[in-house]
Amino acid sequence: MSKEKSVLFPAVPAVFCTLLWGTAFPGIKAGYELFSIDGQDSGSMVLFAGLRFFIAGFIVLLIGGFKEKKLQKLIPHKNDLLPISVLAFFQTLLQYFLLYLGISTVSGTRSAIYTSAAAFATVLASPLFFRGDRLSVKKISGCIIGIIGIVYMSAFAGSFGGFTLLGDGLVILSNLSGAAGNIVSKKITSEKRGPVLVSAWQLVLGGAALTITGIILGGKLSTDSLGGWLVLLYLAAMAGIAFMIWTYLLSKNPVSRVAVFNLLIPVFGTMWSGIFLRENIFTASNIIALILVCSGIFLVNFSHTRLISRNK
Repeated sequence: MSKEKSVLFPAVPAVFCTLLWGTAFPGIKAGYELFSIDGQDSGSMVLFAGLRFFIAGFIVLLIGGFKEKKLQKLIPHKNDLLPISVLAFFQTLLQYFLLYLGISTVSGTRSAIYTSAAAFATVLASPLFFRGDRLSVKKISGCIIGIIGIVYMSAFAGSFGGFTLLGDGLVILSNLSGAAGNIVSKKITSEKRGPVLVSAWQLVLGGAALTITGIILGGKLSTDSLGGWLVLLYLAAMAGIAFMIWTYLLSKNPVSRVAVFNLLIPVFGTMWSGIFLRENIFTASNIIALILVCSGIFLVNFSHTRLISRNK
């Protein structure tokens, strides 16, 4: 791979994924309003998330069906069920169950800080599982600079307040579960399992488990608005496409090189929220935060590019 391609890949598709995930912030809020889901109705929140990811899994299978000539490639073998179930547990079931329970008492900008911290945790943990994904001063510096950018943006949004175990604590655990999911995803796709197969079935299994959990918790979804179902369908399609691309990127690149792009999610989340809510997003704090985050991402990826060049 040429130097230009090594810099652009996985940058372009990873940025596209985080751009899509950023739309989830205003999208979920709009979905709650259209389905009349109260901020304290945890059961309905979890049910909403479950249906979203369950549908997302079938959307990925549909996309894979057009791509693959042999549909049996999209059917998991019995040896695939356990590793995919483990991934579904960390990346969908546990991550979003904890997130939807904790997010009701945590502001969106403060939860963005915890998202960026999870990216840092992934970069630190990946060398323990993958020999080729070594730590370096540039990697650690890049993550720290990126996190400083998110904290700076959140500080100007006035998002700091009292820490609660059932709010902030659950959101932090949710992001750590997502970080573990990145590592598990890399592990099982490196064992010759296709990214479409893995991403589709982990979404189906995780989404089904969330849906059942939401029903057990007394969750209900009802709306007279077609817009509510269209928002849910969009969120499902967005999640399916983003997870499919993300799983592919993890299968082809060191985990830390991909995971650091998670730092862009809160930045894009703020941007999309500002656009839909007609707020001024071109503030000095947002611009400085974006510069810091992009600088941090560049440092982590530049470290990998230099490492590849030396190995050649």
